[in-house]
Amino acid sequence: MKRALVYKEWKKTKWISIGILSVGVLLLTYIFMKLGRSFRFAGMEHLWDVVINRDQFLFRDLKYFPLAAGVCLGLAQFIPEIIQKRIKLSLHLPLPERTTILVMLGYGQVLLLGIFVIHILGVLVFAQVYFSTEFIISMLSTITPWYVSGLVAHSFIAMICIEPTWKRRICNLMIMTGTLSLFFLSNFPGAYSLILCFLIIIPVYVLPFIFSSVYRFKIGEQD
Repeated sequence: MKRALVYKEWKKTKWISIGILSVGVLLLTYIFMKLGRSFRFAGMEHLWDVVINRDQFLFRDLKYFPLAAGVCLGLAQFIPEIIQKRIKLSLHLPLPERTTILVMLGYGQVLLLGIFVIHILGVLVFAQVYFSTEFIISMLSTITPWYVSGLVAHSFIAMICIEPTWKRRICNLMIMTGTLSLFFLSNFPGAYSLILCFLIIIPVYVLPFIFSSVYRFKIGEQD
């Protein structure tokens, strides 16, 4: 039954998944071409001056891609469930409700994580050609929160879509906005080094809210 549920999610999100991966590859290609041109015309000395003395982050164009990916995949997964009332059928499968939601949510999280790992590996391969180990470690501590924000956004979108009341949807949207702002407080290289572990565990705290929305949906709460 779980395999059938995963296959249903894949059929529903296949094209948006391919689109996210394609946009990610195009974005990396654009960044690499832009930086390569800068290396050739301005020289490494100038770029090192920009990075070290002016605190400019060379990969800042990646900033909102993970967030957009998480939102788009979440909408592609859960909007059809609500509009076409599929979620009612899903919750009546011969599986515990919690298991059904975890499979649906886990599918999206694993898919996003796979795309993000491919993305980060591409950045690392490029960075190793031009930059030192210290710069690469600092770069990873800067971009990791951006990718975690995509996972958090996906969970919040699921919660907002499943929530049956508009009052709570608006409240959840405000909580989502406040939570996601934590991941975009600074572009300073290595700014999140001290709180990175805290940011990584934030996706876990969203789960109880999702199950609360599922319960209200099942009992038909409308207020």
